Amino acid sequence: MQISPVFTFANQAGLDMLETTLVALQDIMLDKVLDEAGRKVLLSEFSKIMQQGFAYLPAGICVSSMGRPISYDQAIAWKVLTDDNSSHCLAFMFLNWSFV
Repeated sequence: MQISPVFTFANQAGLDMLETTLVALQDIMLDKVLDEAGRKVLLSEFSKIMQQGFAYLPAGICVSSMGRPISYDQAIAWKVLTDDNSSHCLAFMFLNWSFV
């Protein structure tokens, strides 16, 4: 069984981009937001994120919870650590996003 990553927090811009609320955010799966190209890039950069702590992801398209396509100029993914420096989660920032 493979577990799909879920969103646990977003600021207002993230909620607007995903067209959701903070309560409904946890029902959105990362693999449903990123398109196939975005998933491939994230997978190829995953080890870099885990080793270096972050990675810049190229421009792409993702999809809101309502199914609307969203373009973005760049995304940054970084590893969030706990107080004891173990990995807690990944954080994402999408730059210059807009609905297509």
